[in-house]
Amino acid sequence: MSRSRVLVVIFSVTAFMIFTIHLRTSSTRMFNRYRSAMVEQRDLKQQLWQKQLRFECLINPAGLPQSGQSNETEVHP
Repeated sequence: MSRSRVLVVIFSVTAFMIFTIHLRTSSTRMFNRYRSAMVEQRDLKQQLWQKQLRFECLINPAGLPQSGQSNETEVHP
């Protein structure tokens, strides 16, 4: 093999490895962005749900189920 062929092969392998590392890094970065957006969206939905429950409690407190209070007041023989 001539010296120029060896240099072309080494250059090609090096370029391929750099490109592969770049793709993996980009893929990891995009995945992390996606997951953080999903977590943020889930948190916002949970906050909205809690605010909706508080709002419904203010509007109609009798319509919400009373957890634990009805069991304590009942007397079983």
